[in-house]
Amino acid sequence: MSTHSFAALSLPQLGAPSSLALPGVRRWVAAEAGWIAVQAGRAWLTRDGDFDDHVLATGESLWLERGDAVTVEAWRQGEPAWLAWRPQPSQPLALVFAGRLARAVARGARGLAGRLLVLARSAEASARRAQGSICAGDSIASAGALQ
Repeated sequence: MSTHSFAALSLPQLGAPSSLALPGVRRWVAAEAGWIAVQAGRAWLTRDGDFDDHVLATGESLWLERGDAVTVEAWRQGEPAWLAWRPQPSQPLALVFAGRLARAVARGARGLAGRLLVLARSAEASARRAQGSICAGDSIASAGALQ
């Protein structure tokens, strides 16, 4: 697997400004900020430093900052995906920070959800133990009352 800059690739022209059929795993570094979009098929993308993987279908896109390294592969083996690279001037700083904040909040929410799940399972186990004690106590009380 090699690392390429989108700007340095000789890409077939399917749409402006450049497109590429994705036959296997590829790795690129964005020479400038822009959108990587799926023109046809589905693609799996992961960006260095991003904890989330992205599965994009036809018409969906992902913003890359200048210097972002991304690994891209067709979602299903044998079904190529067509990607388009649309370089654009950098997004306004507020949008960049909003995107980073949204990713951080999503990571925090996933962590909180995991901790709440652990607490719920612990409460469920405690409730089962308590229910078992009540049932055992009923049996002992019933046995003593019959004697």
